[in-house]
Amino acid sequence: MHKKYKQVTLTQLKLFHFKILQNDGQEYLPLPANKESHLQSILENIDQYVFGKELYPTLCDKAIYILMRIEQSQAFPDGNKRVALSAFEFFLHINGSSFNSDVSQKEKTKFMLFIATNKLDKELAVDCCIKAIRN
Repeated sequence: MHKKYKQVTLTQLKLFHFKILQNDGQEYLPLPANKESHLQSILENIDQYVFGKELYPTLCDKAIYILMRIEQSQAFPDGNKRVALSAFEFFLHINGSSFNSDVSQKEKTKFMLFIATNKLDKELAVDCCIKAIRN
């Protein structure tokens, strides 16, 4: 039996987006209606099974899935990388984990940029996640 993890919701993603833009002094542009269902499906597919095997079985598999899929979706008019990183960190937090205290904001941003520019594939990103978090 697999472990059941708490999930990030669409409402939380929209709130992250609003707060990020507000904190950065940027104009808030709401999530386009046609993008809501796309993001909702990303969040729902985190517990996906293929041939009876869970596709994202571990905390880091799921966290990296959230990070990569939200960033790749480009659903928000602005702030997609920041929202993806916030959702990633929030998912870790609500499931009793977080980045190690020695991981700086600069390193988190660099990690996000490596993912956004396809310099880290999923497997390597999951490995980095395992090494960078504490339970």
